[in-house]
Amino acid sequence: MNDTEFANWMKRMDAPSATPLPDADAIWWRAQLRRSLAAEERATRPIRLVEQLACAVFLLAAVVLAAVR
Repeated sequence: MNDTEFANWMKRMDAPSATPLPDADAIWWRAQLRRSLAAEERATRPIRLVEQLACAVFLLAAVVLAAVR
């Protein structure tokens, strides 16, 4: 990269971007939403695991009962 290319690159970097930065309130709202969704996921993880275990047990029981008959 020569001096002219570097100068052009610096001008492009200095130029205002086409997309404006998001509002601070929008950033805060998204952060709060992500935090609440993460908390909900952590709280419901044991319930989902037990539901999956119950489905596996019932499926196994159905297969065993079908095989016995």
